[in-house]
Amino acid sequence: MKFSANSFKKLTLVSAAGYIFIFAIAAKGVSLYGSHHPQKDELLSVNGIVKEVRLGGEGKATSFQIEVEGRTNRYSSYYGKVWSGMEHIQEGDRVNVLAERNKLSRGEIISGKQYYIWELIHRNRVIVAYENIHELVRSKEKILNRYINSFLKISSVLLIIAYIRKLYLSGIINSKV
Repeated sequence: MKFSANSFKKLTLVSAAGYIFIFAIAAKGVSLYGSHHPQKDELLSVNGIVKEVRLGGEGKATSFQIEVEGRTNRYSSYYGKVWSGMEHIQEGDRVNVLAERNKLSRGEIISGKQYYIWELIHRNRVIVAYENIHELVRSKEKILNRYINSFLKISSVLLIIAYIRKLYLSGIINSKV
């Protein structure tokens, strides 16, 4: 498939199917990259002081600004979920967190490093357990992966049909087959 400035002007069924297929492959690649999470012992262990609390709800994200050794970073709850006990965390409280760096963060230079919370302990009480996050993340990613795989299969079939149609119309495939 050739790409040029006129490619979009001469959009054919084969080229459109090709673009959709490429998009599906890219979505699968991003999904594979984003779904690779470290094991519990590989997560970043953070013991810091809460500088800001933002509890989610109604489409808002749940995050904490936590200062560790003079640096403040954002630690977010997966999918913005507010876990029972988070409402008791106040600015100035000490927390222990196991976190994973947000690999897909685009604004890191401006907003600083961002992390996802895998375990959160406040006043010796486990607010967010690693096992609960692991199950939540895996179940959501499993659903997403199912949709991406379906999209990939459909785009593959569409590309094959479009290519066979092109061969048939150009006379390469004999109509008496």
